[in-house]
Amino acid sequence: MNFINKHRLYNSIILLSVCGLFFVSIVKTDAAVGKILAVHPGESIQEAINKAKSGTIILVSPGIYYEKIRLKKGITLRSEAGATATIIDAQNSSKPAITTASQCVIEGFTITGKGASLKESAPSHTIECINVSPLIKNNIIKNNQGTGIYISGVAASPEIIGNSIYSNSGAGIGNDNKSSAKIRNNKCYGNLRAGIGIHLQAAPIVDNNRLYNNAMAGIGIQHKNTSPTITNNQCYSNKLSGIGVEEGASPTLEGNHIYGNGRAGVGIRKESQVTIKGNTITGNTLSGIGILDKCKVTIINNTLNRNIMAGITVNDGSETDILNNTIQANGTQGIVCNFSKVIIQNNTISDNYHHGVAIYRFSHAQINNNTFINNGADDHRGAGIIVVSSNDVNINHNWFENNYGPGVYSRRSSPLIEHNEFANDLIFVKYFASPTIANNIFYSGKKSSGKKYKSGIDIMDKSSPIVVNNQFLGKFAIAIRHGSKPLIIKNIFSGDHKSSVKSGRSGIKVDKESLPSIKQNIFYNGNKIIAGGRSVFTNGKLVKIRNKFKPLKKQKISAKSKNLILEIADNLFLK
Repeated sequence: MNFINKHRLYNSIILLSVCGLFFVSIVKTDAAVGKILAVHPGESIQEAINKAKSGTIILVSPGIYYEKIRLKKGITLRSEAGATATIIDAQNSSKPAITTASQCVIEGFTITGKGASLKESAPSHTIECINVSPLIKNNIIKNNQGTGIYISGVAASPEIIGNSIYSNSGAGIGNDNKSSAKIRNNKCYGNLRAGIGIHLQAAPIVDNNRLYNNAMAGIGIQHKNTSPTITNNQCYSNKLSGIGVEEGASPTLEGNHIYGNGRAGVGIRKESQVTIKGNTITGNTLSGIGILDKCKVTIINNTLNRNIMAGITVNDGSETDILNNTIQANGTQGIVCNFSKVIIQNNTISDNYHHGVAIYRFSHAQINNNTFINNGADDHRGAGIIVVSSNDVNINHNWFENNYGPGVYSRRSSPLIEHNEFANDLIFVKYFASPTIANNIFYSGKKSSGKKYKSGIDIMDKSSPIVVNNQFLGKFAIAIRHGSKPLIIKNIFSGDHKSSVKSGRSGIKVDKESLPSIKQNIFYNGNKIIAGGRSVFTNGKLVKIRNKFKPLKKQKISAKSKNLILEIADNLFLK
């Protein structure tokens, strides 16, 4: 061991710096720093640590050092030439390669060769930080058995900065037992578990790391009261989720880019409570965000696009607020909800291959102030919103435009569809559905790239909606088919009928089997009621509608081809 004169070391550092050989900042030589010890190949790092006092800098020359290290409080262990040139090899030891201490620093080493633990019930790890708070910076931690860096204990709040951690048999970085590390600017990849694992009430800050090609999640978060803050990371190409959350954990995920993972971008389950804000989640194999098992999740200001399945799935008793997101071009639906409760508000939901939003099986939904555009691939795949077997669904103040199929599809359900605007979009009411459709406006514009330009309501399959106080301004208004019994009351029909009145594509068209009640509506501009393929008859005679007010009061109208009685009363037919 050589004790080096401080003045002489200072000059050496300057010389190495000038030659471009030295990456470490110049070490000050004032008395406050303490002694500086140099270690060369063939000498022992641990012997230098044993002799050093708090404040000492141990400066290690390039080479391979075959030993395990136990640091002391206040010691700085730093390489002269950086991690690729300075290697600590634990020689397959079952014990930690490096055991840290509070206020110590380890900087600029490759740490490798940690062997398997002798007892799986009490594993050791490559670098251990148990109830201590070191700085671990600019190291390479690779090819070890167990976790690369392990952090545990309420007093453990280390800083983990700028390390490359890869090809370890455990996680890249593990956080346990109420620890609170600061983990920044690291790369964790190719590990056999998660890139970063967070468990047992740990609350680290995980910021600006790259987590990729790990055999499990990029970041895995577990257990009740585990509450990390996960910001500005890139999580990609991991075998499972980009970020996985389960067993009651409660992280905040903000500003991350999560893409190309083997399962969901963010997978959440088992009563977890998660805030997901301002992330970009794209191109994942399953959903962008997948939620299961009674979780509570807030999803706000994210971009979710081109995920191979849905943008967001909410299942099995979960409660989710989905606010101010852009949800676009996902492989199935934009949002799917099963047996759960959602608030979907102020989102832009467009170009998803099937439906923009799908509400299935006894779900509860508030869908307000969203924009639905171009959802669906063709007439058989797509609606702005589909509601199936769910009754507590309110669809209010949304804009629907050019969705394939309908803007809203109500099937065996009774949603409230109110104060929406439909441009080139229909409402389908099918299979015994009974929605309330009130105070909506329907427009028809120019035909748009294969999309239909009809706008109105198509009622089928023994359905019985209430249709009240709507305005029909487009090329299609209401068709009633297949034994349906709607109530059509107090609506205004004033759309352009010229190209379609003969086939009943404006006003109201009723087939031979249906029994609507049509009351107190106003028909402008030649819009009319067509029943059984003919204009309305009274006692076998045609009711002639001319260019003047013509109220029909309490008349029973029968379709000519069948003796079915339609209730048509107190309507106005105006020029």
